[in-house]
Amino acid sequence: MAKVEQALRTVVGDAPIERSGTEGHFGNAIEVLESTLKDERKILSVLERMAEEDIAEVGSSLETRIDDACQVFIRLDKQRAYLEELRLSKGEDVVAVRIKVRAFPAKPDIAAEIMRDVLQEMTSRRGR
Repeated sequence: MAKVEQALRTVVGDAPIERSGTEGHFGNAIEVLESTLKDERKILSVLERMAEEDIAEVGSSLETRIDDACQVFIRLDKQRAYLEELRLSKGEDVVAVRIKVRAFPAKPDIAAEIMRDVLQEMTSRRGR
């Protein structure tokens, strides 16, 4: 479990981590680690530490990553996070990230546009 916590720490830094238990499909015990970042700078820091091509991928696939509650879902490779590298993953062994976008009115298309602007700004700052 220490390796999983280290992978999560790579994403959330020193934010508190909550632990809870649940049961898997075959009755196996599962420990769930969760953390919440509320500071916008810390949330942006997570995105800024991602590879440029992954930021571009998130930006181009926002319509499939955002739900009706204006939350953007990103799946980061847990093994690479343990090695202090934030990369997207399509697999199952992930650190699941959910970003709530403040949009008014709270509509997915408006939230997607806000998130797209944030990602483009981030990309343009890297190019300077």
